[in-house]
Amino acid sequence: MSIPVFYEPNPIASPFLSEEESIHAHRVLRLKSGDPIFILNGIGQKFEAKIDQSTSKKTTFHLLKEIENSALPAYSIHLWIAPTKQMERMEWMVEKCAEFGIQSIGFFHSRYSERKEIKTHRLEKIVVSALKQSKNLFLPNIYPIISFKELVKQLSNKEHEQKLFAYISNPPSPSLSKSIQQNQAYHILIGPEGDFSTEESAALLASDWTPFSLGKAILRTETAGLAATHAIHLLHEN
Repeated sequence: MSIPVFYEPNPIASPFLSEEESIHAHRVLRLKSGDPIFILNGIGQKFEAKIDQSTSKKTTFHLLKEIENSALPAYSIHLWIAPTKQMERMEWMVEKCAEFGIQSIGFFHSRYSERKEIKTHRLEKIVVSALKQSKNLFLPNIYPIISFKELVKQLSNKEHEQKLFAYISNPPSPSLSKSIQQNQAYHILIGPEGDFSTEESAALLASDWTPFSLGKAILRTETAGLAATHAIHLLHEN
């Protein structure tokens, strides 16, 4: 039987699981005093622990030792995406990007957006679940939706970070692999199903965003977000 993994952001100062995690430990896994567990804090550390007491309200544990401590990678991926009308597609993308490893996922609405509101609470639960499933050590940040103009303004001071946007053009833009510089903080912008407007594309180019292509096929928004995330990871493989 594999040892179950839980998320607790500060296990040293707070040696107990959240109510939601406690319900899973007590009712689903039926853990009891003395059972071993792993704790991830979402900022690079993994701990070995043992259950002290398990209830559906509060499961307590004591730490035995730190078994992993990882520094942040030399590069980081920050995905900004215009959410689709079907929220389950965004949830699927968030889950898979978190499994691959990503630093943050944020949302924006633009001229041709299908959705201008989004609830982040469920997405935050999804990235915690993906963290535990994949056993990654870093929990992605989830940012609420903002306007396209706000996003461009907000990132305008990121002078030493690379900003790229998926761009459908004729002739096509250079591929992502030819556009990125190694070991950077990457802000990847994926537009809505109807793409960016002419004015929005011009605003991005004027603000030093680099256009890139993901190939000849026209990808769905969520597919493009996942493809770009995975491509950057592959380009940094030794």
